[in-house]
Amino acid sequence: MAARPRKRENRNLPDFLLYDKATGQYRFTLINGKRKSLGADRVMAIAIAKEYNLRMRPESSPSVESLIRYSGGINGESQPFSEHVEHIMVRAVADEKPSQSTLDDWNNDAARVKEFFIDIPPCDIELEHVNQFINRYHADSSANVQNRKVSFLKKLFSYAVDESLMMDNPATRKKMRRVEEKKRQRLTLSVFTAIRRSADPWLRTAMDLAIQTTHARLEVSRIKYSIKEPKNGVCGCLWFEQPENGIYGTLYIHRQKVQKKEASHVAIPIGEELKRIIDDSRDNVASPYIVHRIPERNNKRSKEVSHPTQVAPDYLSRAFSSLRDKLGLCDHLEMEERPTFHEIRALAAHLFDSQGIDPQGRMAHSDAKSTKVYTRNHIDWVVVPHGEIKMG
Repeated sequence: MAARPRKRENRNLPDFLLYDKATGQYRFTLINGKRKSLGADRVMAIAIAKEYNLRMRPESSPSVESLIRYSGGINGESQPFSEHVEHIMVRAVADEKPSQSTLDDWNNDAARVKEFFIDIPPCDIELEHVNQFINRYHADSSANVQNRKVSFLKKLFSYAVDESLMMDNPATRKKMRRVEEKKRQRLTLSVFTAIRRSADPWLRTAMDLAIQTTHARLEVSRIKYSIKEPKNGVCGCLWFEQPENGIYGTLYIHRQKVQKKEASHVAIPIGEELKRIIDDSRDNVASPYIVHRIPERNNKRSKEVSHPTQVAPDYLSRAFSSLRDKLGLCDHLEMEERPTFHEIRALAAHLFDSQGIDPQGRMAHSDAKSTKVYTRNHIDWVVVPHGEIKMG
């Protein structure tokens, strides 16, 4: 049914504002249905009614702001956030230079963000959307995982704020979940020795490199027999033409987890023990990597490896844990409590510390003591003192 035409005295008034000729007052209808007198001043009543309608009835009140919003906004803030994700990702990757595994995680998360915010513009995103996103995709995930996903949203939104697509970052208002203390038990020297004794040669080599360098699976799997020069993202040996005071060369390691920190570049002297490990690893397999094996047929190559004989970090961890369980060394512990390959790092730190050798610099920790820094190829390398753990 057509709306009843307004009286002549009300035709030029904003919606919901009426003039009461009997009292000479302007009366206005609020969104809750109640009526409020706005006085007898026509100009003031019209101004108040227009502003109220603009704020409380934006869907029915045309304004410059609503027209700008309808056209996508000045900076695109009224376009769906999904349309901004791709170029924000380009910026984030260029700025932070994540490892391939981290980038894979980011791309998976970005796909979910595009799906969730397909019709939600950045200027409308609030904390409730952050909560809804986590509940939709990660409701049953651990506190650690949920916190990481919130951090990813925080990262994307920070770029959106920088580009004036958002006024503030709603993900910063999300309370992070409390993470339980680590349940994993430390690896003892006796368990390490038992696993090493039964390990295949390539796994034994990986364990020996880990305990001598204090580095984790990613770096250990990337160490090359020989490199021409030390550089970012490369782990490998640079050999002297002749040994110098029992040192045969330098093992350069760029630790990826802390790659942006100065301490992430570590130069470790190659002494007798490291040289023995490297020499013992050589076999009839042509591989540039010290930790190597002939892969099983038809296995899809991991994104973490660049050569068919290189051992993927995940495979290295699984092989260690599988042998640990096969030997029954930690059957008294729950699965999540059993030490993994990564725990060799802590064991090595303990053993070096017991010898009076500060392990922090070797581990690529920025609070290292008794280390010196020198520059090679415009990169500062933390040179650690020579030290060895005798395994017998």
